[in-house]
Amino acid sequence: SSHLGPGCAPSPPLSKRVGHAPDRRAGAGGAGAGCAWAQAAAMAGITEEMMQMPGFRRGVPLENNHRGATLENSEYLQSKENVQPVELESLRRVFKWLDTKKDDKLCWQEISEALIKLERKTPKEQIELWIWEVDDDLDQMVGWEEFLTMYQRCISDQTGNEPRNLFNLVQFLMYDKEFHGRISVEQTLQILFVRHGRGELDAEIAEIFGDQQKGPDGQELKISFSQFLERANARLTKMRWTKKEVTKVAISTRRK
Repeated sequence: SSHLGPGCAPSPPLSKRVGHAPDRRAGAGGAGAGCAWAQAAAMAGITEEMMQMPGFRRGVPLENNHRGATLENSEYLQSKENVQPVELESLRRVFKWLDTKKDDKLCWQEISEALIKLERKTPKEQIELWIWEVDDDLDQMVGWEEFLTMYQRCISDQTGNEPRNLFNLVQFLMYDKEFHGRISVEQTLQILFVRHGRGELDAEIAEIFGDQQKGPDGQELKISFSQFLERANARLTKMRWTKKEVTKVAISTRRK
C-alpha cells in the first residue's frame, strides 16, 4: 500500500507544492531520491501538468496515487462543474450535520460520532487515515473545499483507485436525509437521477440494493450503512478487476 501509516506525522503544507514534496516511500533519501524519482516519473509518462494537479504526491505510483491524480482521472479533476445543485445542497447538509463543533472543519471525533450513530464504530487510527487521504492542506481535518473535492474526485473516478472511505459515509448520509441510519430506494432516486440519468437509474439502484427492493413483508427494503458499505466495496472490487482486464488487453495488443 502507498498510504502513509496512521502513526506517521504529516509533512508541512509547503511539501504539497510541486518541487518541494518529499518522496514518501520508506527509506527514500533526500535530493538524490527526488532527482531519481523525477527521472523515473518522466520514463513512466508522468507529465509536469499532472504533477501540478491538486494534491499530487511524488513517490506514489500513478495507478495508486491516493489523491486521485491518475492518468485515467486527470481530465475529470480540473473543475467542480459536474457536481449538480441537488448534490451540492445534499453535501452542504451532510457537512453541516457532521460538523458538530461548528468550526467548518471535520475532525476524527466528529466522523467517529457519526459512524457510532450508524452502528459502525471505527478505530481512531482508521478514521485518521480516511482524513489523511483527502486532507490537502495537511491540518488533520477536512474543510469544506476538501470535502467537495473528495466528492468530485470519487464521482469522476473510472478506475476504482480513488480512496472512498469518507466518500462512502458521505454518500450514504446524502441519501439518508433525516439521518435515521437506514435508506430506501425512494430516498436515493433524486441524487441517482441527476448523477446518472434515467437510462442508468435501475442499474444504479440494483448496485445499492440488489435485485430485490422489497422486504419479505412486501414493504420497501431499507438497508443499514453496513449493508450499503458491503455492496459498495463489492462494486469497487469489480470496477478494479474490470480495469485490470482492460489494461491487460491493451498491453497485449501493443505487443503484437
